[in-house]
Amino acid sequence: MLSVGNKVFVPNYGAGVIKSVEFRKVYDTVYKCVDITLTIDNMSLLIPVSRIEAYRMREVVTKETLEKCLLVLSAKPAKIEKKWTKRYRENNDKIYTGDLSKECEVVRDLYYLKKKGIMPPGEQKILDKSESLVASEIMLILDINLQEAYKIIKETCNR
Repeated sequence: MLSVGNKVFVPNYGAGVIKSVEFRKVYDTVYKCVDITLTIDNMSLLIPVSRIEAYRMREVVTKETLEKCLLVLSAKPAKIEKKWTKRYRENNDKIYTGDLSKECEVVRDLYYLKKKGIMPPGEQKILDKSESLVASEIMLILDINLQEAYKIIKETCNR
């Protein structure tokens, strides 16, 4: 998984490609680090190999898994928490897991609330974050640009 060119996903940051695995000196300690170029904002993320588990980094999902997750986006929400504060917390927890299907659930539920006109303004930030995380992974899996990935999400949610 820690090879140059591998496609990985880091929860809270999005999907990216490993640019290099190198040793870096920080103060008086030398660390083996993974340099990841993230697809969103073309940002570079440097993670010490010893801390990778704490970041919950994983490989991007397969096309088959992506297709199942897109089905989650197009499905009707099963149950949406009525209290927005509790829903906000639950959605943040789902995003924190780094599981693509759970991120898709957040996007689906918030799109549903937005269509109905009952989404509080504070939840727009959660929608934007979860949508960008899903889009970043779609970009790498399907080898498309960010706008095309957002278009896939919007079209799938509006079915």
